[in-house]
Amino acid sequence: MQLTRKMSWIVMAVSTLLTGAVVHAELSATDIMTRAEQRDIGKDEQSQITMTLVTKGGEKRVRKMKMLRLGKASSKKVLIHFLEPTDVRGVGFMVWRHKDKDDDRWLYLPSLKMVRRIAAADKRASFVGSDFVYEDIAGRDVDEDTHSLTGTEEVDAADCYVVKSVPKSAKSAEFSSKTSWVRKDSFVVVKETYLDKQGKKLKELTADDLGKVEGIWTARKQTVRNVQTGHYTVVTWDKVNYNTGLSDDDFTERQLRRGV
Repeated sequence: MQLTRKMSWIVMAVSTLLTGAVVHAELSATDIMTRAEQRDIGKDEQSQITMTLVTKGGEKRVRKMKMLRLGKASSKKVLIHFLEPTDVRGVGFMVWRHKDKDDDRWLYLPSLKMVRRIAAADKRASFVGSDFVYEDIAGRDVDEDTHSLTGTEEVDAADCYVVKSVPKSAKSAEFSSKTSWVRKDSFVVVKETYLDKQGKKLKELTADDLGKVEGIWTARKQTVRNVQTGHYTVVTWDKVNYNTGLSDDDFTERQLRRGV
């Protein structure tokens, strides 16, 4: 009798493991990218960030900023203020992301005491001279692209899904296709490569120094390299705090103007 019960538990355990493995294996490319977008990043975030711009010749420009973020995916709001150097101190950028319409973006220039709306057509323009574009700051909706799972690979000894994404509208992106490496254990995107409209490699993003901060998987360093120009941008999160109690009141034009 005891042997029968023990065998029954073994069968149930094996069945559960196999079922879970099948479900995990059957994730579609869209499922993977959705999980990456919807993964836990806390209700909000307050960060101190250093951005280093490096030319092909090795010349560097360093900028420090503070970033506030509320929500995630299509409900995300982001506010950035530059702290250093003095020539950009107080410059602010804010974006409200929307699901079914163009995002709202504002740029504040303290020297002119002016807030300028950034048109939707400018979302692919360089963000303050870096290798990031404005769209990168709040992210891109998963359903703007068609996704296909091309395989699995290891990145820094971690198993990753490899997903190719092609914009459904050629006018909606600066790239013709993007390939993402998404870690299976955390659904953090640790690498991306972009091809330009002619199918040539345009830029590559890597996410490094990955670990848990306050229980949340966090990449505390990102590097974007434009392989065509040799220019690259390194962003490091010097300080990160999650779930700090931010609200919509912290993401207004008044707060954008308030600066540092």
